[in-house]
Parts: sequence; structure tokens; C-alpha cells
Amino acid sequence: MEIKHTIQVTIVDDSMGEKCDAHCGIDWSSAEAISLATKRIKDRFGNRIQLEYLDLAKSITNHHALELSQQVKDKNLSLPLLLIDGQPRISGQFDIRQLLDAIEAEVEIRT
Repeated sequence: MEIKHTIQVTIVDDSMGEKCDAHCGIDWSSAEAISLATKRIKDRFGNRIQLEYLDLAKSITNHHALELSQQVKDKNLSLPLLLIDGQPRISGQFDIRQLLDAIEAEVEIRT
């Protein structure tokens, strides 16, 4: 019997941060991007993956968001930032394919 673990995937970004002129990378602050990523994750991994988007530009009220904001500053991480179960996986621009690859690697490690 296969044990289904839920993996928490978090995309941390700052919607008020500088965006490059050439629209490089995905604008993760857009509902469409998150919605598409959620659909692709669900199609590929079923319900084992929880995707959360955290915008550092919004008023940070929860403790977890505050810690992440501090971690980004302390470690000088680039945004957007991909976290899997709280661990930084990609710092800087990434697309849905890279997001899925990172989740795939995590799933393989756990099985």
C-alpha cells in the first residue's frame, strides 16, 4: 500500500517588486499563473501536493509569512522563491516546467 504524503509547495514573491522589462519569467502574482500551476500539479501528482502563493507586498499578518520574508532578506534570496516543505529549491525566475521538475524530484526522494 502506497502512503500518500502531502507536500507543501510555496511560491514566495513580491508583486510590488521590480519586474524585468522583457517580462522574463512568469508573473506568479497573477491568479491565472497560480491557477494554471495548480491544475498542472493536480494533473501530474493528484492531491498529494498543496500549492500556496505568498505575496510579500501584501500586509504580512501570519507568522509563517513573516519568517519567510526574514529568510529572504537574511539569505539574500532572489524572488520569486520556490519552497518545498519550507526548504528553498529555486531562487529567482522559474517556470511551471521547473516547478513540476522540482516537485517530481521531491516525490522521488520520498518514495
